[in-house]
Amino acid sequence: MTINQTPPVSEERTPGAYVAYEYTSIRAPRALESLYQDTYRGFGWIVESTELAGSIRPLPLTSPMHPSSITLKLKRERGIRNRPLVQELQRKAEKSLAQIARLERSKTSTATSTAIGFGIVGSAFLAGSMFSMNSGLIALSIVLGAVGLLLWLGGFIAHNIVKNKRATQVAPLIDREHDILYDATVQASRLTAYRVLPK
Repeated sequence: MTINQTPPVSEERTPGAYVAYEYTSIRAPRALESLYQDTYRGFGWIVESTELAGSIRPLPLTSPMHPSSITLKLKRERGIRNRPLVQELQRKAEKSLAQIARLERSKTSTATSTAIGFGIVGSAFLAGSMFSMNSGLIALSIVLGAVGLLLWLGGFIAHNIVKNKRATQVAPLIDREHDILYDATVQASRLTAYRVLPK
């Protein structure tokens, strides 16, 4: 995100003076909306609005899919003090936000991949069961069918196990990123506490 810099000219605002703002839009994961809003407030940004895309219906007669991200519309006074330092801290905070979002997604993506793997192998066994039945090998067909169904059930069980295990693994990493985010936001909040505004 590139924001033009204008050097401050005065430390006091005269009554009725024009205040210049800068504007930006940020896409944020819907589940982390509050964290994004709180973080950007620490850098002097004001949340003007949030936009959520409409639901998508991939096929007729199917339930709608809700979007997983939102757009935050932000504005900030251009005359903040210590602008280069604040921007550097904001970049650091944005890296932490991106890392937190990636780690949160990894909780479910790893579990989903595992469950899909079980489902594919289970489907192969079920297909083998059907071919065996067509060839007249009933006993083999029953065994392959039972294994296929157990693998499907195993996919559901494995999903929950892997999800819980992954959540335990990433929890300290997420906490560390929250600490980095907190430190950057507190420093920026102190730097922007006193604004330098034009006469």
